[in-house]
Amino acid sequence: MLPIQDENRPLTTPYVNYGLLLINIVVFFFFFFQGVRSLEIAIFNLGAIPLEILYGKRLWTLFSSMFMHADITHLLGNMLYLWIFGDNVEDAFGHIRYFFFYLAGGLIASLAHIISLFIEIPTMGTVGFMIPTVGASGAISAILGAYLILYPRARIRTIVFYFFIHIVSIPAYYYLGFWFLYQLMMGVFSLTGLPSGIAFWAHIGGFVAGVLVVKALKVKPRLRAPRPVIERPVEHPYIIPRTRTPIIEAVIEPDRVRVIAELPGVNEQNISITVSEWGFTISAEGEGVRYYGRAALPVMVIPRIEGLSFKNGVLSFVLYRVF
Repeated sequence: MLPIQDENRPLTTPYVNYGLLLINIVVFFFFFFQGVRSLEIAIFNLGAIPLEILYGKRLWTLFSSMFMHADITHLLGNMLYLWIFGDNVEDAFGHIRYFFFYLAGGLIASLAHIISLFIEIPTMGTVGFMIPTVGASGAISAILGAYLILYPRARIRTIVFYFFIHIVSIPAYYYLGFWFLYQLMMGVFSLTGLPSGIAFWAHIGGFVAGVLVVKALKVKPRLRAPRPVIERPVEHPYIIPRTRTPIIEAVIEPDRVRVIAELPGVNEQNISITVSEWGFTISAEGEGVRYYGRAALPVMVIPRIEGLSFKNGVLSFVLYRVF
């Protein structure tokens, strides 16, 4: 599964998140365009080497390593997650606290990785202590942990590769819960000597740190006020003799709009519905009665009717939202 967007726009401009994205991208391409050799040297110079950290040397690399990446795929993967999840976490923390939360999450993730190396000694020996660690994934894992607590029901638009490519909208608690369980499973496998090149325990440590920090600081999410549900008759711009305006209710849900209209005295075959991206029109005729109603929607929808039913004079159908 690959996330492409969350359906949870922030209330404030995420300046710090934009800055972190820019720094990571600029640092990587600064060395990348100088050649492979220059990039490899930068990884050793800016990466956090566990053995040196344990001896109290080059402690500043615990922070510089957060802004260095091994290759383009490594960079793009991390920046995608930072772009999708970071803005809302910054919204909840505030700009300054978010910046320090990001650094603290990356620091705790690096320490979790170093601790895991002691458990790997019986299978991997001490070679892991000499390998530099780079990447923003530890800090971003802390952001994911915070997002899970702050916005568990936010919808994440996700690409699913299963025979064909599908785009689905799933709750954050499902996506991030699955992500964490995968990291935990691979982290356990890595302790057996399974080579991966990925610091899974840094991800686990960062994620847990993000959850605990939100709980400890009692950070609250910032949510948009819900749009009012339309529960009034739709006004008609002009009056047609013997034509009534039906009572229409449009219930706005996270991924769809449910429409209910009362049309007593008509048959289903005499009902006509026209849908556009921003509204719909319902007209119907029965014995001695005509209905005509037009409604404008506060959200954009796919102009296709789903789940149409008409029972006991009540018409209902679903319009899926566009994101």
